[in-house]
Amino acid sequence: MKQEKKKTIVLSVALLCLGIVLFLTSGRSPTELTSAEIKRNEPGKGSKNLELGATIEDIHIDGIDVRVEEREYTTDECESLFDECKDKIIKAVLSTNADLSKVTDDLNFVKEIKGYPFYFEYETDSPDKIGSEGTITYNKPFRAIVRITGTYGDYSNFYTVKISVIPSQAVRERVYKRRLLQRIGEQGQADKAVLLPGEIDGETVKYTTAGAKREPAFLLLGTVAAAAVFLGATRDEKVKKKEYKKAVLREYPTVLRKISLYLSSGMNLRNIWQAVYEEGVKKKGKDHPFYKEMGVSVNELSSGISEGLVYTRFGERINEPELIRFTALLSQNLKKGSSRLKELLNEEVSKAFMDKKQRAIKEGEEAGTKMLLPMMLLLIDVMIIIIIPAFRGI
Repeated sequence: MKQEKKKTIVLSVALLCLGIVLFLTSGRSPTELTSAEIKRNEPGKGSKNLELGATIEDIHIDGIDVRVEEREYTTDECESLFDECKDKIIKAVLSTNADLSKVTDDLNFVKEIKGYPFYFEYETDSPDKIGSEGTITYNKPFRAIVRITGTYGDYSNFYTVKISVIPSQAVRERVYKRRLLQRIGEQGQADKAVLLPGEIDGETVKYTTAGAKREPAFLLLGTVAAAAVFLGATRDEKVKKKEYKKAVLREYPTVLRKISLYLSSGMNLRNIWQAVYEEGVKKKGKDHPFYKEMGVSVNELSSGISEGLVYTRFGERINEPELIRFTALLSQNLKKGSSRLKELLNEEVSKAFMDKKQRAIKEGEEAGTKMLLPMMLLLIDVMIIIIIPAFRGI
C-alpha cells in the first residue's frame, strides 16, 4: 500500500515538472533583428505576417503588425514563363479537339493555367461565330484568328493562333436549333398563329411532331412479369412433382401389405399386380398417383413387355429409394427365384409403415413452421390494437 502511494506521489511530481518545463519553453524571448530587411516569400507562396517590437531612444513599442506580401515576378521572369506556358494554354483551349487545323467541337477559353501567374483573355476576328467562352455558334466550316492575352500585374503579352473550324454534327444541330428558336421567338404574341421558318441559312426546313418516347419502365415491367411467371410455373411444377411423390409414398405401405398378403395365398406376381391395381382404382380412382403408375405397368404387361422390365420401369418412373428397392426384389424373384420373397416383403412392409410415420411427423413440423410467421403477424396486430388506444388515453 505504501509502495503504491509512493509511486503515485513520484508520478504526480514528474508530471508537474513536465508541465513547468513545457510552459517555460513554449514562449519565445524577443530577439533583436540583425538586419533591417525582411525577406518576401517566393511568388505563389503567399504573404506572411510578423509581430514586431521597436525601441526608439528610451521608448519601447510592442504590437507592430507587419504584412509582407509575396515577391512579384520580374519582367524577364514573366517573359520566360509566358513562352513556357504557350503549349499548355493552347492545349487547354483546344479541349476535346485534337488540332488547331481541325476544330470540330467547342473551344475552352480558360482564364488560368495551374502553375502560372497569368490571367488570360480572348479576342477573335469572328465574334459572331465563336462565343466569349469558346462556344462554336456557326454551322458551316470557317477560319478564324484567336488572340490570347495574358496579364500579370503590369505585365501583358499575347499569343495569336489560327484555327480551322469544321463543325461536328452535334454542333450543327445545336446551332440550327438555336437559330430556329430565335426566329420563332421574334414573332409577336399578337399574331393569331406562329409561322414556322421555311428555311435557315438557305437550307430548307421540314417539320415533324415529336412522337411519344419509348417508356423503359414497360420493358422492365414486362421482363419482370415474364420472369415471375416462368419462375412461378417452374416452382408450381416442382411443388406438383413433390406432392405427386408424397402421395405415392403415402400409399406405398398399403399396396406393399396387399401384395404380401396375396403372395401368401399362392397367386403369382402378375395376377397380384392386376388385382391390387383394380382394387386401388375402385377405392382411390385412376387419377391417384400410385395407381396411375400401376396402370401404366398393367398396360405394358398387356402389350407383351417382360415382367422384370415392367417392374424396373415402375421404380425408375417414381425414382424413390423405397420403390426402387421394392421393384428390385420383384425383378430378382422373377430372374433367380427366391423362397425368402415373402419374408423380405414383410420386412419392407414394417419399414414402409415406419417411414410413413416419420414422414407424417416431419410434415407436421413443417406445417407448424409455416404457421409461425402468420401467427407472429397476428400477434403484432393484436399488440398494436391494444397498445395504440392505451397510448392515446395517456
